[in-house]
Amino acid sequence: MDSITNKNIFLQLKAITQKYLPQSLITFFKDYKYKFLNVYRSYKYNLSFVEQKQPISIIKNLLETTKKISRTARKTILFYPNYPYRKATIYQLCLALGYDVINNPKNQFDVGIYWKRYSTYFPQDPILSQLLNEKKTVLNYHCQDVSKTYIDRAFLEVFGYSTIIDPLTYQGQCVAKSDLNAQHDGKIIDCPLESKQSGIIYQKLIDNEVKKGQVVDFRVPIFKQTIPVVYKYLKKNLNAEQRFFGYPSLISVDIIKPREIFTSEEISNILQFCQKIGLDCGELDILRDKQDRRIYIIDANNTPSSRLLFEPLQMASEECILSYQQRQTIIEKLVLALQKEIFALDYSKTSTIATDK
Repeated sequence: MDSITNKNIFLQLKAITQKYLPQSLITFFKDYKYKFLNVYRSYKYNLSFVEQKQPISIIKNLLETTKKISRTARKTILFYPNYPYRKATIYQLCLALGYDVINNPKNQFDVGIYWKRYSTYFPQDPILSQLLNEKKTVLNYHCQDVSKTYIDRAFLEVFGYSTIIDPLTYQGQCVAKSDLNAQHDGKIIDCPLESKQSGIIYQKLIDNEVKKGQVVDFRVPIFKQTIPVVYKYLKKNLNAEQRFFGYPSLISVDIIKPREIFTSEEISNILQFCQKIGLDCGELDILRDKQDRRIYIIDANNTPSSRLLFEPLQMASEECILSYQQRQTIIEKLVLALQKEIFALDYSKTSTIATDK
């Protein structure tokens, strides 16, 4: 007999509900659940901007959040077919702004976004296609392939050079990793190989080491034709896999202006690349090879998450990689880019985040 657990009870109740309740009632409760959840998360997320947890600062923050979620001009964003997870970057921005976030395409919304977590391929969705026919805005609808192979092909067409090598003839080290999105399974191997492995791509080993055991990556947020900020990641590189672990490999993060990292031509090419793959909003992983001085887009993510921005909700401030001020700066820049590029709003002269400063 199966053990009785909270999960089992929940699944049984869900099955009974779906079997016996009318679909209209199920949809109503689902919508209500998301509205309640989003309001609760908005209050909680905005409280993370209060560094000194004094009563007056907390009360002020709660009042400011109440204004955000009750204003008539409040925006509503549809995430479909999946509801966003808490650490999704754009969802965190919606929480900071007090926006309403829904999952039901039959409800009224200002902007939709094609959202499928942990996916690599995004085939045409009939419901989202219908919304487009009705002249609704659906972000990333044309970003239908973020496999490493497709990303490199688009990169080659825009930049004129590639990361892909033939491991059967290449002499030296290369990077082998899954062609699928968000696997973090890269490793450095020696070539040539006797055979290729299915589902694996082989790329040039980009020399981005700054000193022994440390490499630098650039994480680049994109909002249509705006790069609001660049994260400069200093990462551990002590073995053949560590540099590919993502968050666990981070040593520190610097916040850099795009033009401090990239030339005007590189920025133009980056934005052209995003247009080519249909990426309206998301994040890119970019490396610069210190030998040839070229940049390489090695990954594109149309459903990015940020543990960095979410850290204060999970751990003490002294344990966070980003400082309080760094996080403030990043979120302000991302919020302004979202409002400008997606909603044609300009709040550049005012702060959208209620802090205790």
